[in-house]
Amino acid sequence: MRPLTQFRLLTAHSALFGLSTAMAGGFVGAYLLKLGLGLPAALATYAALLFVRFGMRFLALAAVRRVGMAGGLRLGATLGALQFVPLLMADDPGWLVAWILVISLSEAVYWPVYHASTASTAVDGGTMGRQIGERMMVGAIVSVVGPLLGGFLLSGFGEGVGFGIAAAVCLLSVLPLSRMARIDAGPVPTAREAMCGLDRRGLATFAADGWIASGFNFAWPMVLFSSIGSSYETFGAANAAAGLIGAGVSLFCGRAIDRGQRDRWLVVVCLALVASAALRAAAAWSPVAAAVANASGAAIAGFYGPVVMSSVYERAKRSGAIYRFHLGIEAGWDSGAVIGLLVAASVAWLAPAASLAVLPAVLGVGAIYLCVRGPKRAAAPSLPSTSPDALGAAA
Repeated sequence: MRPLTQFRLLTAHSALFGLSTAMAGGFVGAYLLKLGLGLPAALATYAALLFVRFGMRFLALAAVRRVGMAGGLRLGATLGALQFVPLLMADDPGWLVAWILVISLSEAVYWPVYHASTASTAVDGGTMGRQIGERMMVGAIVSVVGPLLGGFLLSGFGEGVGFGIAAAVCLLSVLPLSRMARIDAGPVPTAREAMCGLDRRGLATFAADGWIASGFNFAWPMVLFSSIGSSYETFGAANAAAGLIGAGVSLFCGRAIDRGQRDRWLVVVCLALVASAALRAAAAWSPVAAAVANASGAAIAGFYGPVVMSSVYERAKRSGAIYRFHLGIEAGWDSGAVIGLLVAASVAWLAPAASLAVLPAVLGVGAIYLCVRGPKRAAAPSLPSTSPDALGAAA
């Protein structure tokens, strides 16, 4: 099967899986607040989830070794659909723990395989940025439809119906994977091999990305939900508007990367992230400001994703062991996100306004810049090197 066909089948899966996530996964934080958890407790719950996910890496590794890469994607997506059973009963602490275990295993299996599959099926030849931009544009379009549909279902029919339909769409996303040929993302390592030869710059990039996500992807949606009246429908509409803005931006940025402009946009993205954090932190005092901050954040994310991930995927392809590369850096993401979430929870507990919990995420922006910038801006070695840290831009 041609690599481009593989990439498009994976994109079809990604669109359906993303639709499920936008319909329900994007509302989970809001749902936890509805159950009575305050923002600090909800953030601590996510930190516990990611800590457990970190610990399940070796179990996930054994599963992927048995079922293969495409099988790992199918297994991860299926477990992701099953998470909604315990989630619906998460007002009971026992079921909340069960939800954490199911979703942790699902994501520990799914995300390293997904990123490794994306990197291995992306077509070389100066078009990777455009391909990733196109996939992110598809994801952004899904993120317009998903929140609108999810908000409508959750508001009009309740969590049981909304989460149930999202679970069905998640299972449907497995179908394109059944048509994929074998995914060549390098050998599945043993537990010992997985701990050796980690790509330090890739690890640092994903740790910084996880730290940033603790504020932007976890704390912010819950702050936004509270600031607009804790309405599922209004929350969905706000996220849909943001997704519409992000759709075209991803494609534009992807094409700019292919023209060799990644470093230029990296500077813009980093400055915009700092400004966006300040705007979000001030949004607690105005629902209008919160909506503006959410929309501007989506535009920034449309640049941020292609800039960072194109560099990561290029580095992964050059590593010669794509799955092992992503297994290692995903662990870095979990570490950064767990620490960031605990810091954000502390700020939410101590600060006069919950929206200030977004601010610590800014500390990761400098690290992202240092890791993703091109080698010409870094200290150049006197002789060519083939070590992992010399193989192109990190990210």
